[in-house]
Amino acid sequence: MAGCAATGSRDAGMAMILSDVPFKEAGPNQVTPATSTLHRGDRVSVRRVIGDYSEVETMDHRRGYVPTAVLEDQ
Repeated sequence: MAGCAATGSRDAGMAMILSDVPFKEAGPNQVTPATSTLHRGDRVSVRRVIGDYSEVETMDHRRGYVPTAVLEDQ
């Protein structure tokens, strides 16, 4: 994924969360505390990469942002 972040775009695909991370549903620059956490081993669908963050969709169809560095392609 690191190479994908440099280009700023990638096709949607599945990824696994590598470590527990706050799930920023309001955007990558969300200043309020995250209301939920994605956990190591969770699977997400990557929608797009924006700088150091990826917009992802969880298995229960919630969309939000996590650092691209915590994602591993599946």
